[in-house]
Amino acid sequence: MNTEKTLSDDSELIEVLSQLIKDLSDKQKHELVNFIRSLAKIDEKRNSDRKYLKVSVDYSVKDKFYSDTLENVSSKGAFIRTTKPIEIGDATTMVASIPGMEKNVKMKGKVVRRTEEGVGVEFFEEHKEILGNICFHFWEC
Repeated sequence: MNTEKTLSDDSELIEVLSQLIKDLSDKQKHELVNFIRSLAKIDEKRNSDRKYLKVSVDYSVKDKFYSDTLENVSSKGAFIRTTKPIEIGDATTMVASIPGMEKNVKMKGKVVRRTEEGVGVEFFEEHKEILGNICFHFWEC
């Protein structure tokens, strides 16, 4: 079955997905269901506007230090484009130079999403109000 073509309707999509799922192990099927549920929760939870930007970010995870690109930020979290071996649940401390800010911004949070492109970080509660004020003041998020 060719899965590369554009799927024109839901019935085609369901057919392709059904065929692909049939070939998975029970463990893979379970992981797939959990992954799909997590995607739905991410969309549900993402109720704050994001400011899309590309700035360098220095961050640490498990006593290792990295530099990558911060691609967006909101009062609740940020996305870091990275291929580093960072896992969901890892705590991180990030420092970024945000346009319009005189000083670098330090943010702490935990990784709540991992994709091939990078990681989604949810800020710890103590940073959300501060970052929300920064976001609103500079970008009207």
